[in-house]
Amino acid sequence: MTNQELFALCVEQRGDDCELCHWNKAVDPHHCIVHKRKGRPEFDEIWNIELLCRKCHNDGYCNSYEHRVGFWNRQKARGFQMQEIYDSLELKSREYFE
Repeated sequence: MTNQELFALCVEQRGDDCELCHWNKAVDPHHCIVHKRKGRPEFDEIWNIELLCRKCHNDGYCNSYEHRVGFWNRQKARGFQMQEIYDSLELKSREYFE
């Protein structure tokens, strides 16, 4: 699935408002839990994508530990099996939560 297709699927499921400020239109897919890395397509999944406006994506807060924990909880509330996902991550990726 391409990034555009993934973004479109997220918008279809969640709407097009920024998931952080709820004010602006979301235009950027943010890899929240584990940042996108070249050659790591397993992180291009709906469980890892947050829809953000350009301002929120660029302000830095979306990369904070506090924000990742909030996103984690929102994804659990959406029905994603986040503990199973966490357990499947490599140790280096788990460090985002420690």
